[in-house]
Amino acid sequence: MALRKLLARSLPAPPEQPPGLQELLEQAFEIQLLVPVRLFWNNLNALRPWWPVLLPLLAWIGWRTYRRERARYLSQHG
Repeated sequence: MALRKLLARSLPAPPEQPPGLQELLEQAFEIQLLVPVRLFWNNLNALRPWWPVLLPLLAWIGWRTYRRERARYLSQHG
């Protein structure tokens, strides 16, 4: 009986426009497994004015660390 009632109803009207990328990302970030990702993104976004300083600094530190580790590896295994 309940199934007949469900099948007799009409479907709800579709939304006016499909959700955009921003809305889809917000829905995806609401998943409990992605809470650390959301926190990281919010903290990174709060530092947006510092990106011109931080991103080159992080790239330089990463490149320097990579060169040191590669040199150490080559001296041990080369």
